[in-house]
Amino acid sequence: MDYYMGTVTLGGSLPDKMEAIADAGFSGIELMEWDLQGSSVPVARTMAEDLGLEIINYQPLRDFEGGPREQLAPKLDRIERIFDSMEQLRTSTLILCSNVSDVSDLDDEEVAEDLALLGERAAARGISIGYEALSWGLRVNTFRQAWRMIELSGVGNIGLVLDSFHTLALNDPFEDLSDVPPERIALIQVSDAPRMGLDVKSWSRHHRCLPGEGDFDVAAFLAPVLANGYDGPISLEIFNDHYKMRPPAPLARQGMTALREVTSTAMVPAPREGRQFHEHRI
Repeated sequence: MDYYMGTVTLGGSLPDKMEAIADAGFSGIELMEWDLQGSSVPVARTMAEDLGLEIINYQPLRDFEGGPREQLAPKLDRIERIFDSMEQLRTSTLILCSNVSDVSDLDDEEVAEDLALLGERAAARGISIGYEALSWGLRVNTFRQAWRMIELSGVGNIGLVLDSFHTLALNDPFEDLSDVPPERIALIQVSDAPRMGLDVKSWSRHHRCLPGEGDFDVAAFLAPVLANGYDGPISLEIFNDHYKMRPPAPLARQGMTALREVTSTAMVPAPREGRQFHEHRI
């Protein structure tokens, strides 16, 4: 099992984050677009290579699918520029978050057509797309809906991104995660959170935490996917204002410990229910 960390999890400069992530033993990073503001693309690529880190993806692409038709061409032009940066970074997966804008009013077939168009553009550049359902998405806010859109698109280089927060925050049943073919899961992102009376967007953006520090059963979320044969990347992606004020190195080490522990717990088969076997005494 390979473990990764989103650069959004830690505070400090991009070099500080990458050094802490490498020292903690992670295989690589999810690179947030805004973390490049203080570093150029070539510098970020060189740092990753020097530290032995894989840049597993670049993110996020927002509000692409299901918008007004007149906005599609400018969006595609911007995406080609993103692909240029990704080629320089030597990363081949772009994360697309489900549309949250109030103009997303097309039907499912047209949304799927947009995904297919994006997938085809990406495939021409040797790039794949990871599609993630945000829990406050206007049309797509569950993994089930996202998977349906991927299937409707009919494009093979679009995979599903599973995020424990978005499912557990909505109390969305997840036993049927095993229905998703493991080879079509691009990535699993892991975080915990305390139960709070906030809107889900604010809750997600400011109060996630390491597995085991909140109220979510993250291991139960992981269990059906791992039992179904998923052996791809698992990443910590945590938005937390307080974490950004902490030294990155010890937090990265804590993150690795928490990620290993929750994954190990998820891989232990749950006790069977039903018939009970009792000791027979002679």
